[in-house]
Amino acid sequence: MNAERAQWLADYAPQILDAVVDAIITIDSTGRMLSVNAAAIRKFGYTEAEMVGQPLAMLMPERFARVHQGYVENYLANGQAKIIGVGRELVAQSKSGHEFPIYLAVSEIRTDQGVFFAGIVRDLTEQKAAEEALYEQRERLSQVARLSTMGEMTASIAHEINQPLTAISMYAQACMKLLKMDDVNTDKLDDALSKLNRQALRAGAVIERIQRFVRHEDGERQMVDINALVSDLGHLAAGDARLHGIDLQFDLDPGLPSVLCDPIQVQQVALNLIRNAIDAMHEIGCANGHQLTVSTYCEGGNVEVAVIDCGTGVAEDQTDLLFSAFHTTKKDGMGMGLSICKSIIEDHGGELNFRNNEACGSTFYFRLPVTADE
Repeated sequence: MNAERAQWLADYAPQILDAVVDAIITIDSTGRMLSVNAAAIRKFGYTEAEMVGQPLAMLMPERFARVHQGYVENYLANGQAKIIGVGRELVAQSKSGHEFPIYLAVSEIRTDQGVFFAGIVRDLTEQKAAEEALYEQRERLSQVARLSTMGEMTASIAHEINQPLTAISMYAQACMKLLKMDDVNTDKLDDALSKLNRQALRAGAVIERIQRFVRHEDGERQMVDINALVSDLGHLAAGDARLHGIDLQFDLDPGLPSVLCDPIQVQQVALNLIRNAIDAMHEIGCANGHQLTVSTYCEGGNVEVAVIDCGTGVAEDQTDLLFSAFHTTKKDGMGMGLSICKSIIEDHGGELNFRNNEACGSTFYFRLPVTADE
């Protein structure tokens, strides 16, 4: 039976290899190709004669070729597997010079004639395109959610801007009156102009924060001081809290390490949690108290941001659906806020969750990993 099986494999192995959709290439210890299947020929655009006997490096851009061969030589020398039996993503290059993303898995074959390697090459072009399309779709949804949040905060934003604008008008009128006097009091004029300038800067700061929050930007990750990010967000959310009679407090851990993240996206998550907490407290007329606390601290290699409210808490029948898309308990809600927030945090390698407080209300929190450098 074993002899028959071995003969069957010997007879049909070439046909089986040519039927595989992934490219399969065998190489010797010097990195030269010994055999290629039909998929490899189709994918790279060379003939079999052009590939066999040539270094595998011809199928990669120069920047990857030297590194790949170094991994093979290092494995043969000391057994350290960087790619052998591990697999990795890199970039391949066809005969025409076209570069495309691949996943390369390399296995070792030990025989009486020596050590050989078999590489399976999977084209990731369609997968990467699908990932990019999904990312762009999420970015658009995220942008819509930011605009929706600003729309919900229209009343508080108008109030925040109206205050400095009213003051600007008053100080401008005072300056005009002072200038019309025969004996101009320069000290009073200077004081009025200084106050006018401060109010103009205050109004500009409100608008600048709004623009920074809602503008569509590519997700650029950088080392961020979460405390500074949350404090800056506090200026944006403070007006909304005051308008609803809520005392917004911050309890920030002074020893917090920096985190690698997209600051606009993380602010979007934090603001969404704060606004949800404001709504939860406002719905019951702040019957359980007026204090809403945003806290930060670091534990177990993660930085946590928590929003602690005095609302009604999360009902048991809502817990399973809470982070689902299009599920909402708000009358005019889209049901996308928490779903988008969860995807943002998970894309950062973190966690978004909640717990009901013992006394009243709930705590929504997210955790972001601290980078190895930190």
